[in-house]
Amino acid sequence: MIGLCSILLAGMAAAAEKDGEGWKTYRNHTFGYEISYPPNMEFRAYAGGSSGELQDATTGHMLVEFEVWPPGECPRQPANTTAKELGIDRAKVVTQADGPDGSSYCGDPVTVREYASLHGAKIYELELTCMSEAYPGAPDDSIDDESEAAPAETQPILTAQGRKGPTYFIDISPSWTKRILSADPFGVDPRMQPTKEKADLAAVRKILGTLKTFPTQRPSGVCIEELRKPGVPIDIRPR
Repeated sequence: MIGLCSILLAGMAAAAEKDGEGWKTYRNHTFGYEISYPPNMEFRAYAGGSSGELQDATTGHMLVEFEVWPPGECPRQPANTTAKELGIDRAKVVTQADGPDGSSYCGDPVTVREYASLHGAKIYELELTCMSEAYPGAPDDSIDDESEAAPAETQPILTAQGRKGPTYFIDISPSWTKRILSADPFGVDPRMQPTKEKADLAAVRKILGTLKTFPTQRPSGVCIEELRKPGVPIDIRPR
């Protein structure tokens, strides 16, 4: 499996060497962005383009995973929200993994690199520190004597899991809210794959560098939270 991944990633890099020759383009009219990619790859969109995968067109193996966040308009964002804060917070949240005896997560970016696509879209490149929490000493359920003292609360054992990265997000915000498109390359999470199997960064950056944003129409509607506010008109049209 590792050898196959290496072949796929090497092919990804080779295909990206030719600047746009025969490249295909995915365009999303709902979220206002488009991205180009080499001809030996395929972009598969899901849920109206709120998520997607860049795959090897021959084998179907996933190379980069995409997610639009937030995909909806509700709840409304605070006025001071920035795309950078939104993207970093989302990058941390999606790494949370819970198990029967503990959990693991990646957070606190140790590096944040900023640059722009060929069309001016701002790109953020992150590395996150990954940790695991284990609870080895669970209380013994067989103790039923109320007079016997309860065992002390088990303290988690923290273990470093390496760094996740680089992972990316791009500012695709429309004029009325903040929105990001995350791009998570295959093999960058040390908890899932060996770190040496990272995707070719030059190839990933070249693909992300083609990203272009364009204006979209603001959706109409009222959020549930707004219905609780006095004086908010509700447009109910007869059928």
